[in-house]
Amino acid sequence: MTDTTVSGPASPVRTSRPAALRHAFARFRRTRPFWGALVLALGAYFIARPLLGGTFAFYTTVGIRSITPLLLAGGMLAAAGIAVVVPAQRHFPALVAMMLAVASLPLANLGGWLVGMVLGITGAGLVFAWTPYSDKQLARFAAKDALRAERRAARRAAR
Repeated sequence: MTDTTVSGPASPVRTSRPAALRHAFARFRRTRPFWGALVLALGAYFIARPLLGGTFAFYTTVGIRSITPLLLAGGMLAAAGIAVVVPAQRHFPALVAMMLAVASLPLANLGGWLVGMVLGITGAGLVFAWTPYSDKQLARFAAKDALRAERRAARRAAR
């Protein structure tokens, strides 16, 4: 197991690679509308689910009507991706995703049997309402993480 050094407000603490990755993911998750985008992507999945796995022959048999749910779900998935990658520009993609989720009711199997539409509306609302943490809050999170790491190191040293 490879050790990496993670420096915090206190002294540097040596942590394992999985712990460092978990810490990096937690920081990433805190600085983006992660949960809203996840719910929005889940709604897109439920809207596209009846048509996923279809062959080209299936799409040509059903016709253009089968492409509409895939386009709606693709737009919602793109909005979720944009919200995670560029959190400062989250409002417009959230509004577009909300409109696509509502449009899925008549255009895509009752909005993915209503589940996809409700998840899409909820996820878009979460993305729209998300606000970034302030630097003071992020510093407090870093201090908590450093304190936790010091406690773990003290427990390991006591063994």
